Amino acid sequence: MEMPGLASATERAVNRVEPHLKQIGGYPKVFHKPIVSALEYSRSLAAIIPGPVEISRAAYVQVPLVHALFPSVDFIHEGLCSSLAMRDFHMQNPASREVYALMGMRRWEKNTVGMELHGQVLRRDVLQHVVYFTNHTLENPSTSIEETREMIAWSFFDKLIDLVAKRIETRKQEKSDLLREKDRLMACLHEANDLTRPALAEEVDNMLSKIQKHIALSDLPHYLHDFEAVLLNPDQHLRLERTSMYLDDMGVRREPGEAAGKPVEFDDLIGFDRRQWTVTLVHCSDFHVEPYADRLEAAYRRLCI
Repeated sequence: MEMPGLASATERAVNRVEPHLKQIGGYPKVFHKPIVSALEYSRSLAAIIPGPVEISRAAYVQVPLVHALFPSVDFIHEGLCSSLAMRDFHMQNPASREVYALMGMRRWEKNTVGMELHGQVLRRDVLQHVVYFTNHTLENPSTSIEETREMIAWSFFDKLIDLVAKRIETRKQEKSDLLREKDRLMACLHEANDLTRPALAEEVDNMLSKIQKHIALSDLPHYLHDFEAVLLNPDQHLRLERTSMYLDDMGVRREPGEAAGKPVEFDDLIGFDRRQWTVTLVHCSDFHVEPYADRLEAAYRRLCI
């Protein structure tokens, strides 16, 4: 029995890489195995993203993870509402006061010097290892957790397909580089003397051999191998990695067993882009996006104070 949505997923993938692939023999069935692999993996990966975590002022005080994710309670509203995806969601769902979304952040760690209370003694200049987050971004907002996970799954699927396209584009670029190098060698061969001509001629022969191999790899049927190389091994290109640690209320890392430390777990999305994102699903109740004009006016007032 064919997977629901397989036909549209195959067409989506092929159109994203090279629409002319529809002309090769056996289309679309020859693409079904890698497409099924990518789609199943994308959905399974979306299913294990942690959350949803309730994001609110109360949660900032009560939940160690929420406290760790935001630099202050006032930043929660700013972090949620600055996302373009959330603004679009609010425009399309003006009556909604509830939203689920994927939140991604950059996690940083640094050594700093701070103060700590040891018994009754306040010690200054204590070396501390601080964990903090920046660049809070929300994507795939919706009114249900199921819809948000499905949207995330399709974004993962598209990312895997983009990696197929990148693999093909890299090979095309290599071919172009070889052709330019061949032209250079041919020009040198044309001006060579009896002493240098044999070595240059050998270089040209080797270059022509490499070019022939790249020409063979440029045939549309070979693109199927690119789909299989990426989509049959999706975990090598896109995955979640979990990090566990103990943090105090100031984001300072603690050793297990220290009274000030609370256990938290962060999941990093590896391979989605060149940056590493810590991700979690979030749920926001009584959600409201302040109009951009109001935010601009408030910012202007602060500047004038």
